[in-house]
Amino acid sequence: MTRNKPADADESTQPDEKGDASSVAQALGAVQKAMEELASLLGADPEAAAKALKDAGRAASDNLAEFAGEARDIGQAGLEELSDSVRRNPLPWLAAALGLGLIVGLWRNRASRT
Repeated sequence: MTRNKPADADESTQPDEKGDASSVAQALGAVQKAMEELASLLGADPEAAAKALKDAGRAASDNLAEFAGEARDIGQAGLEELSDSVRRNPLPWLAAALGLGLIVGLWRNRASRT
């Protein structure tokens, strides 16, 4: 279940959905603008602050992409493990599903009476 981490940030997994990538880019843009304003207020070089912020943004984006890839891998491995377990022992899973359905049904019936 362990995964080798990429040696280089360029090898990291990118987010699958464009919406995720664009929302991250928008957030990074807002942070960059705020950092530029802060640098100008403090009298620092805005170019240096912008470069540092871009570097930090790239690093954060790479870390986020890597985390998303690892989370996806862990989720897929868990689903495969669960699926194999259900295939090997269907009766206990069926009994558990029926028991859970009975409990939820009784709980909802009791909640609707009050």
